[in-house]
Amino acid sequence: MGSVATFVSASGPAAAAPGANPVNPYGGLGRQHPDWQACPGNQDPVTYCADIEVPMDWYDPSKGTISVHITRVPGTGGAARRGILMVDPGGPGSDGSALATTTAKDQPDLLHAYDLIGFAPRGVAPSTKLDCGIDWTRYTPVADERDRSAANTARQLADARLIGQSCGAAPLAPYITSDQTIRDMDLIRAVLGERKLNYLGFSYGTWLGSWYAATFRDRVDRFVLDSNLNWLTTLQEDYVHAWAHGFQRRYDTQFIPWLARHDDRYGFGTTPEAARAALADLRTAVAAQDRGSALDVGQAHALYNSDAWPQWAELLKTLRADPTQAPKLLAPTRVPTGKPDSGAFWAVLCADSPWTHDPASWVAAGDQLGADYPLVGAESTEEPCAFYPFASQHPVHPGGDSLPRLLMVQNQVDPAAPAEGAIADAVDAHEPMVFVRNAGNHIAYDTGNTCVDTHVNDYLVRGRPAASAVCEGLPLPFDDRVYETGL
Repeated sequence: MGSVATFVSASGPAAAAPGANPVNPYGGLGRQHPDWQACPGNQDPVTYCADIEVPMDWYDPSKGTISVHITRVPGTGGAARRGILMVDPGGPGSDGSALATTTAKDQPDLLHAYDLIGFAPRGVAPSTKLDCGIDWTRYTPVADERDRSAANTARQLADARLIGQSCGAAPLAPYITSDQTIRDMDLIRAVLGERKLNYLGFSYGTWLGSWYAATFRDRVDRFVLDSNLNWLTTLQEDYVHAWAHGFQRRYDTQFIPWLARHDDRYGFGTTPEAARAALADLRTAVAAQDRGSALDVGQAHALYNSDAWPQWAELLKTLRADPTQAPKLLAPTRVPTGKPDSGAFWAVLCADSPWTHDPASWVAAGDQLGADYPLVGAESTEEPCAFYPFASQHPVHPGGDSLPRLLMVQNQVDPAAPAEGAIADAVDAHEPMVFVRNAGNHIAYDTGNTCVDTHVNDYLVRGRPAASAVCEGLPLPFDDRVYETGL
């Protein structure tokens, strides 16, 4: 960590004083000159990497600095350049460095209009990393989260306590929050010499983008938020209750009917009812091999993107033929569904908004959610945030009149970011939305849907006003058309 004294001297947030420079209100911090170098590997298009220093604590710059890694793909439009477009893949705890490159390659119209900017948020390598120092020898994978015995729920709580307390003991942990991160984002804007920030955020990146937009409203140009968390509520609601509901719904309304339509390939039955019964029998057989949770987690991961369904269904077919193969084909689960082995993930998730800290309530939550949403509901008991010691002292509450006009994008049956939350956000803040009917993948833009991409690019590239629209989803693998979800 470096000293911030050479950059800025301030009390409170190291953000600006009244009358400050509209591009750079950060003094020496904003006058950094990134040492841009070609990123390692054969990047296509060519991408440049650099590191900048940010205050470890924006509210007390005397604590020194940490490093944030940024990437840049220079725009190709010359005089048609609109500015910079920052991209964020979500998470939290995900490295967004490479997203600038992939987005530039997939969407040349964006690259014509913008320099694309990626970054690894604070706490995420190759930025200064939050290492929780978890002693994984003390972690015992729970073979079946649906086992609600006292011994099993005690194991869930013990594993959650290990993760939550270990991450909370890391010295950097109190400073890994969305509030700190959005200030890093605005510093990146200033360092790059831009008056305004354009932004494309996915999943948790919508939470992050809404916090930025509500805090730095005057510096917002064009923002697209795709696969939206409900920023009107808490991350406990988004990542526990809505999460369990969203995965169960996609499993019930899309995956099981799809599996039945392709009985000729997989042999689980020709009706949803037959396929559901066959899957339940398979789950029982796999649980007998101590891989019940592993099967549930694998199924949930497949629900993020239907491109994974053929391979996953082949695995299910193999296991149905011989369930004793489960220990070889399914690794024991170590953390709950979709939640990475990332200190920054837990720090942001646990600190950004309030969590219940009563262990008994988490046993009850697992019991109830497991009954309502069997696929992943019972895993709710293993919640590290119940044991995390910090909460953000500066939370942001987007919504209502605090947000400028932006464009939301949402798939109807998104498992990880259910549409109900996005709709509530849009209604509250009067935001337009591109809504994708009968679509269930987690992420809508830049996934092959021409309707979605056209509406987003009309706004980002061609400068048209943000406007609501309805698109149709794409056929699932091997399907010859789009099937109604019945929702």
